[in-house]
Amino acid sequence: MAAVFDFSESYGAGPTTADTDYVNLLSASIASGSDTTTVPAANPIVIPPSGTAYSYERWIRGHLTGTFTTISDVKFWKYSGTPGTGVTINGGDKGNQTYVTAVNTVSSVATTAHGSWDTEGEAFALGYSTAFSDYVVLQLAIASTAASGNIGTMQYRFGWNEV
Repeated sequence: MAAVFDFSESYGAGPTTADTDYVNLLSASIASGSDTTTVPAANPIVIPPSGTAYSYERWIRGHLTGTFTTISDVKFWKYSGTPGTGVTINGGDKGNQTYVTAVNTVSSVATTAHGSWDTEGEAFALGYSTAFSDYVVLQLAIASTAASGNIGTMQYRFGWNEV
């Protein structure tokens, strides 16, 4: 049997961790459950008259279960989709499995703009230990030059080698 993959998202002060099918970059922090309980229409990021507005960070990692001996070469990258003018998705590798409560100000972890990690060759290299990869932190930045409306769907990929 091979490894079984889930996206896992951590949130709150604890943190609480839950597997999820998708991640929304919103003006609200996740309070309970996962992003499935945080309604996007009720938590938009408003285009600021000047400067930049930020989503709450989303702390995600790969959750691998099943029967395998070794997981190695774990990586994460943006696979498809491009945000519009004035919109940037920043990401960063926490470098370990230590969670910090999400913020909606400039992230100290999600500091690399999406164009710098949008192929497998440019992916964030992640560590792996005891069923989880290192955290990847995502944050949406909306400049005053952004057009209103949804930015659309972006797809991200985790990759790994297993024995």
